[in-house]
Amino acid sequence: MNQSELIDQLAETTGRTKKETRELLRDTVSVLSDQLSEGKGVSIPDLGTFTPEVKDVRKVYSPHHETYILTPPKRVVDFSPAAGLKEKLKFTGGDNE
Repeated sequence: MNQSELIDQLAETTGRTKKETRELLRDTVSVLSDQLSEGKGVSIPDLGTFTPEVKDVRKVYSPHHETYILTPPKRVVDFSPAAGLKEKLKFTGGDNE
């Protein structure tokens, strides 16, 4: 599902216009991004928790240079799904799932 499809489905579900839905989605993503960039986690019931983390410096081998180099630290976002979402995603081994 891409952004346009998400907006279409949300607009249909909520009864709002596509323009209103697009603005609401843009504002929601902006708030989430701001919170995560400030180092604060975001928890959304029935979906999960987004937690910012810092990956430490790592020593990795570069085949091109045939030497080890240090990768700089970087910030990443970890996602832990909520229990309800985990249950919905559980694979039971059927062909149709």
